[in-house]
Amino acid sequence: MKQDQDLLSIIASHESELTDMERDIAQYFLSSEARQHSLSSSRVTELLHVSKAALTRFSQKCGFSGYREFVYHFNEETKNQKQVQDHDELTLSVLQRYHHVNNVTESLVKDSQLDRVAELIDQADRVYFFGIGSSGLVAREMKLRLMRLGVVCEALTDQDGFAWTTSILDSSCLVIGFSLSGSTGSITDSLLNAKEKGAKTVLITSNPAAIHQGFTEVLPAAALPSNTYIDRISAIFPLLIVVDLVYAHFLSKNREQKEVVFNSYWENKKLSSQRSRKS
Repeated sequence: MKQDQDLLSIIASHESELTDMERDIAQYFLSSEARQHSLSSSRVTELLHVSKAALTRFSQKCGFSGYREFVYHFNEETKNQKQVQDHDELTLSVLQRYHHVNNVTESLVKDSQLDRVAELIDQADRVYFFGIGSSGLVAREMKLRLMRLGVVCEALTDQDGFAWTTSILDSSCLVIGFSLSGSTGSITDSLLNAKEKGAKTVLITSNPAAIHQGFTEVLPAAALPSNTYIDRISAIFPLLIVVDLVYAHFLSKNREQKEVVFNSYWENKKLSSQRSRKS
């Protein structure tokens, strides 16, 4: 085990190997509660309603010889953090969740797939972004980002918009849908309809294993840490990281040409604002 790796990074790198029970164990050790109490195997098994064997399997999946070595690493890290800690437990808890999402994203994404999606955007005549609720905010954000680079695109955030857009699609179009859970029927069904119209389709989700509709690409995003709904971090954060990654890969293609379009967009916006003030 590398001593320079923090526990969050270690757990994130093994996220895909963990069972649901082991993810619950991981979440406990990433919480502030674990840093305040005894971590004896007896106490933790009673608290989490798991067996000692489950703690051992979890520790071994994270690369440790067993639970004892895992706890030793945990305690050493906690001791070091207390020496440099500038924030209270509440602030640290939120920051740790964001750090966790970043690390999981790093372990999930593949440069080659990001490049393929960027190429799909580059080759499409029209690009549509589908999202409902908070995912709709992500759809609008991606539309604004790519529009400034000259992409002909639109964001749709309701069922009527999906249905109308799907009716005018053809093989020159690309539809990118956002559903963190992967179970938003209005998104997956609309992408399936778009696919049947001949359009290329991309779904960005934290649950790619549940997607079997044969979309052109399914881009993985990090799942939110399993906190209760009321105090979890924003659901758009994992999706926005993927948006930024796709944007960076798209921008790298013919960057000089895109920079011309981008600068022209802002220049025109500035002139328009000046005319409005004069009138």
